Amino acid sequence: MSLIQIKKVFILFLMISMVASPVFSQDDAPKKKSKTHKADALYENAEYFKAAEMYKKCWAKSKKQEVIAKSAFMAGECYRKMNNASEMENWYTKSVEDGYKDPVALMRVAQAKKLTGKYDEAITALNKYKEKNPDDATIAEWMSGLEAAQKWKDNPTRYKVENLSQLNTDSYDFSVVASSAHPNTVWFTSSRQEATGTKNDKWIGQKEFDLFKASIDNNGKWSTPVPVIEPLNSEASDGVACYDPTGSIMYFTRCERIKNKNGYCKIYSATASGEGWGDPISMPFNSDDYTSGHPALSIDGNTMYFASDMPGGLGGKDIWMSKKNKSTGEWGAPQNMGSKFNTSGDEMFPTMRKNGSLFYSSNGKTGMGGLDLFEAKSVGGAFDEPINLESPINSEGDDYSIVYATDSTGYLSSSRAGGLGSDDIYAFKIPPLVFTMSGLVYDTDTKDPIPGATVELFGSDGTALSVLTGEDGRYKYDLKPNVKYKVSASYTGYLTKFLEVSTIGLERSEDFIGNFDFPLKSYAKPIELPEIYYDLDKATLRPESKTSLDGLITILDENPNITIKLLSHTDSRATDAYNQNLSDRRAKSVVDYLISKKVPSDRLSWEGRGEQDLRITDEEIDKLGSEAEKEEAHQKNRRTEFEVLSTTYVPKK
Repeated sequence: MSLIQIKKVFILFLMISMVASPVFSQDDAPKKKSKTHKADALYENAEYFKAAEMYKKCWAKSKKQEVIAKSAFMAGECYRKMNNASEMENWYTKSVEDGYKDPVALMRVAQAKKLTGKYDEAITALNKYKEKNPDDATIAEWMSGLEAAQKWKDNPTRYKVENLSQLNTDSYDFSVVASSAHPNTVWFTSSRQEATGTKNDKWIGQKEFDLFKASIDNNGKWSTPVPVIEPLNSEASDGVACYDPTGSIMYFTRCERIKNKNGYCKIYSATASGEGWGDPISMPFNSDDYTSGHPALSIDGNTMYFASDMPGGLGGKDIWMSKKNKSTGEWGAPQNMGSKFNTSGDEMFPTMRKNGSLFYSSNGKTGMGGLDLFEAKSVGGAFDEPINLESPINSEGDDYSIVYATDSTGYLSSSRAGGLGSDDIYAFKIPPLVFTMSGLVYDTDTKDPIPGATVELFGSDGTALSVLTGEDGRYKYDLKPNVKYKVSASYTGYLTKFLEVSTIGLERSEDFIGNFDFPLKSYAKPIELPEIYYDLDKATLRPESKTSLDGLITILDENPNITIKLLSHTDSRATDAYNQNLSDRRAKSVVDYLISKKVPSDRLSWEGRGEQDLRITDEEIDKLGSEAEKEEAHQKNRRTEFEVLSTTYVPKK
């Protein structure tokens, strides 16, 4: 078994508990020296690069359909181990087309489609698998994940991600290490030809991994990466490192080959010594019985987070932590980070940010493809629930090893489409949040724009601004992040109106437009209060009328200098005297309700208008066809309005 696992899912980790993949049995195997037998042997020895080529030859030359189908499937399995999504999709699809009988091939097609970002096609393949395995409990989770991935892809966050081509090759390049002690230098892991080892890894067909470093000048140009000097690099695979807060100690992962034995990855420390490094020291929790790697340190350097498949985990690789004894400097027994972080899948590549956030990658939580990046924010000395960083930080490929160089820039590693090689280093930046609000101030009744209206903005941060609308009645404001605003529009002869907008907690830039128009009501004539209804021959307010009157209270609050008169109307049925009395009682009931809601009585007056101002005359009502239409017309005559009497009221303190 190889000491280096391909790609981020298993890079720098020996896979010691992988799901068994079908190979040819002795019953269906061709003659001992046939190509299929050799391919099986290579596969069992984890030489997936060579095995894939051999299986493809079997597929092309065999005349037996069963052998053809199974060769295609096994080629797909090899590429799955090498995390080559496009070839996985190609060969698993061929295996299904060639009649491979095990329905796991359909699930593998769905997995490959997801890894190439073809979420709709993945759902189709998953449904075909469901037809063969309706009782598979994982299908619902897979389907939910595919739907979430499509949503995130369609609605990316504001992060901008670009391939850092100056550092990448056609080999594996990943896991940048940045240190505030060395602001212009980065370290990263690579299997490029310049790596110091003399052998290629049989799993991936590339050089063993080494640590490289490169520096950036003031013009943003990177130096040619060079391998770090011994003893950090060796004949083994070395990489995925971190610095302590002083920048003088590096912790890194080393995966060594042991002849005739399984090899395991371990974490080492090395202290800077002049221009070089002291001999690497093995961490006390390392073991020959399990693998550990991907170290990350807390901001104070006293807690190490790392990935391991040591006993006591939840499955696959988990995130573990070890605390340093401040008195002795010794590292304590590792503790599993628990089910908040870990799953039955793989959790790896932890990194820390200066604000205390812990980042790591998982293929066991809902994600977009292979490994997805998650962030657990530090709140009150504890970590919040990890959240998926979504697109474009995450992609259909493997995404991992995110580090921040500044508050708004940093690096991550990814196997996403469009890279230069097997895995690449990407630079990201967070553009500033930009919020604007704009709208139209216009007359509610005529719909005409109101030029010269005053639009004032008041922010929870103390902002107080004022603008006048243009000839087209429009206004615009730039808003700040994490501020709650109250905005008003006013114009002489119109009621002032307020709206609220908040940018608190928003993670995407936004233009607030459609919901921030101001339809202003002229008080040149009485203003009807909608839905102030009374039952026939009654003055009691209906419940829905009270809701409408609460809107009038808002108008009075927004226009604290106005006084108003309530005008109540009846329909034409009953005598003039009766209707006058009824309208008086109805107007008084409105005033009493407003006073009960703490509206000062000296802002209110009332008048019953009886049937003097019918909206719909008796002659017009008589012409209506049905009794229902006639009753609706009478209801429109039974209304309450208000008119503005003055605009000079001074509220009492």
